[in-house]
Amino acid sequence: MKKAGLLAIILLVLQQTVTFAQCCSMGNPLAGLTYSGNTGKGQFQLNVYFKHGFNETYFRKNVRLINYGLYSYSAYDFAGLAFSYGISNRISIEHETGYYIRKEIHFNEPELEALVRSAYGLSNGIISGRYQFLPDKPGRTGLAGGVGLRYPFRRDLFQISNVELPIEIQPSTGAFGVLFQLFVTHELKSGIKFNFSQRSEFNFRNKYDYLYGNMHTSTIAVSGRLYRMLFAQFTIRNEYKRTDKSPTGAKLASEGSDLIIASPKLGMQLPKGLHLSVFGDFPLFKYYFGEQLSMQYAAGVSLSKAFK
Repeated sequence: MKKAGLLAIILLVLQQTVTFAQCCSMGNPLAGLTYSGNTGKGQFQLNVYFKHGFNETYFRKNVRLINYGLYSYSAYDFAGLAFSYGISNRISIEHETGYYIRKEIHFNEPELEALVRSAYGLSNGIISGRYQFLPDKPGRTGLAGGVGLRYPFRRDLFQISNVELPIEIQPSTGAFGVLFQLFVTHELKSGIKFNFSQRSEFNFRNKYDYLYGNMHTSTIAVSGRLYRMLFAQFTIRNEYKRTDKSPTGAKLASEGSDLIIASPKLGMQLPKGLHLSVFGDFPLFKYYFGEQLSMQYAAGVSLSKAFK
């Protein structure tokens, strides 16, 4: 009981005074994918994946801060599920969701570290539609656009022993949002494909009047066959996140970030139409508005299959 009471006091203080570090990924982490291709009429595509992320070392702007901050590191393990279905050769519907197996922050102070608790649970769901303006065919430039709605599986904050955990490790934003997507692809006759995609997510306030910053993600990727059933993709991704806004309007340390990330991916075509991939995320450039734990790496594995 004493530990539970101390945990409640510490977490209550953290929620009121901590410099929100944006240390863990909010919403559904991207699975190293940039463009899944157009889903033909009557085709169903399924993708399941697991992703692990690790964040460490404080940054202010693009400067590393030494021996600074309340937290030592943060990490998450996320299992995701995404699928799409082709209503016609031009129109498809898509859905993505996921579950945080583990999402936690760790402290420099031993007394606080002894009371660390992991959050877990369903994240958000995203349902969207995509329209193929120009056909996605070899030797031609394809163009597609999409719009979607993000919804929370839970509106209340995650609790342990009736104590709400800090906002930065909540598994869900607890808020609705909208997203807009643009896809441009060009495939050479040799089979090498170039992709560009833009994804912008806009959040609404949750029931606690907290507003998560909007996220804008731009990617450029090149992919192709390496040898027989072995494929590779290399992506450069820019993630630009705006500042969060608290109910009181107080200035937060987490005023957003601008990251450039290299994301290599290696895939293999398996029997029965299965496609297995491993991928990683490694920051090339990090710029944080305010003092925040910085991204170190992320890695994962995915399995996909197309059905008729």
